[in-house]
Amino acid sequence: MNGSEQFHIKLSNNFERTQQKLLRDRYRKNQAGLVKFVELIQKFIKFLSIDPRPRPPLGHLEPWPQGSSRDGLELWKLEFKMPQLRGAAEQGRLIYLLDIRKKEVVLVWIYTHAEFEKRPPDKNLKHLLIKIMDNYEVSDESKNLDDSGDDETGKDKVGENKSNDSQGA
Repeated sequence: MNGSEQFHIKLSNNFERTQQKLLRDRYRKNQAGLVKFVELIQKFIKFLSIDPRPRPPLGHLEPWPQGSSRDGLELWKLEFKMPQLRGAAEQGRLIYLLDIRKKEVVLVWIYTHAEFEKRPPDKNLKHLLIKIMDNYEVSDESKNLDDSGDDETGKDKVGENKSNDSQGA
């Protein structure tokens, strides 16, 4: 990929839901971890907009749940460390769809190894992928990341990440 190519990032409704669940379950009482997590997701979005096919160990192609693959689309998974978490919860996963023809990346599901050892069950993933591909239940990432949700993890707290860029935690 050359640097001039930009992929448009979209967020599925399920990605937004699972991201909120992670924030609520893992970072509700850990403001510093929440800020680092939001920064990490923002970095992934920038990275995937330039290089949506990262090499292992960060990213790799995933097998499609039986009967769900579509021509021109690829299913990918990122594997990364979750900020300030330990054990199985430290092992973060992000599943996304890549459409080379439309130059789009659709974030599908974010979770930890503590939630699913490998990935969500194929039945659930297949249903979700078909729903996304048929209805394209997604939103533009630019509207979403600066408003990450409920009162506990809302806009004010997420906005703090800009002021903490130069501080170590």
